[in-house]
Amino acid sequence: MKKLRVGVWLYGKLSPTLGGAYGYYNELANALNTHSFKDAEIVFLSDGKIYSDDFDCKKILWKPRRSKILKFFLKIVSSFDPFGKKLRKKLEEAVDKEISKLKKEFYQYADVVYYLTQSCAYPDVPYIYTLWDLGHYNSYAFPEFTMNGNFEKRKKDNERLAHHALMIFTESETGKKQCEKYLHINEERIKVIPLFPSGVIDKECIAKKPEKMEKDDVFIHYPAQYWAHKNHYNLMVAMSSVIKNFPEIKLVLTGSDKGNKEYITKIITELKLEKNILDLGFVSLEEMRWLYENSHGLVFPSLLGPTNMPPLEAGTLGCPVACTNLPGHIEQLGEYGYYFNALDPNDIAKQVIGMVTDKKNGVEKKYSTKFTVNNAIRSLDEAFTKLHHIRFCWGENDNIT
Repeated sequence: MKKLRVGVWLYGKLSPTLGGAYGYYNELANALNTHSFKDAEIVFLSDGKIYSDDFDCKKILWKPRRSKILKFFLKIVSSFDPFGKKLRKKLEEAVDKEISKLKKEFYQYADVVYYLTQSCAYPDVPYIYTLWDLGHYNSYAFPEFTMNGNFEKRKKDNERLAHHALMIFTESETGKKQCEKYLHINEERIKVIPLFPSGVIDKECIAKKPEKMEKDDVFIHYPAQYWAHKNHYNLMVAMSSVIKNFPEIKLVLTGSDKGNKEYITKIITELKLEKNILDLGFVSLEEMRWLYENSHGLVFPSLLGPTNMPPLEAGTLGCPVACTNLPGHIEQLGEYGYYFNALDPNDIAKQVIGMVTDKKNGVEKKYSTKFTVNNAIRSLDEAFTKLHHIRFCWGENDNIT
């Protein structure tokens, strides 16, 4: 019996400044490149660009060049009804012909496309959709989720792409439940592929002290891009109380600006926290590892789940974690975490103070988790076996009526 050809889609060059998305994408692509699956053969599909300097893949097969010009003209002509009906029909026929050609090319190389990120480049062929979050439904109306057309785009993309996918991969059981609840999708089509830490935990990643840090600094840290949902505001308010208990402690911030940094900088000034807040901006993996290994704890007040990567990295490297009491975080960390209500600065401060106090007194919690890349690969092996039996219910011709 032939194996299922899973075409892993590689996008254009990704930047490390994307944060967790880059780490996840890079680690998983490398793992897929080296693992042998029971009922699946991994091939790589690409738009022709090298997406990462860290990934050496010799199996890139398909490099489609799907034109967007036809869809553009179709959209323009459609706005001039009824005068554009004949021309629109010709354009629709041209688009259908192009899609048919694309499918024939695709089936030469793969049976299904696996997108490692929450995206889909070619929805006209069988695919696996990765669903990281549904923040526009289960979080709050932050600008990046609901304003400036973001809600409509998220809703349209997730509902269309998830419902048309052959299978959906979520990063946790919590994520699976949210997918069932908000998208009303049959649970049999949803498979949990556990989230896992980035390459910062690898033995080859040698810790390097950031230049702005001193060896004897007492600090906690928060690695997060400056989005509203990252909740820097309530963390800053909480730090006022933390500093009263530990005047020497610093909060180290890392991450690129997504439009909210200037506002948070003003809040820091208003609260007179300048001496205790150190912003390093984007840091390398080696510098991030040093922060994990020398920190008195990771504080993670993000209001978006279901899960997040930094708590896993911290736990793996023996760094204590105080984080939002999201069900996904609790699923990730169990008894290892210090959990708080992220919209209550007093609760944040209480848990951070407890974490730092335990660290100073040598109190250590035991870390254990199923969220590892090895478990992710095992789950993928199971998913590919099931997909094998689903996908081969039909051949290359999907124009079945």
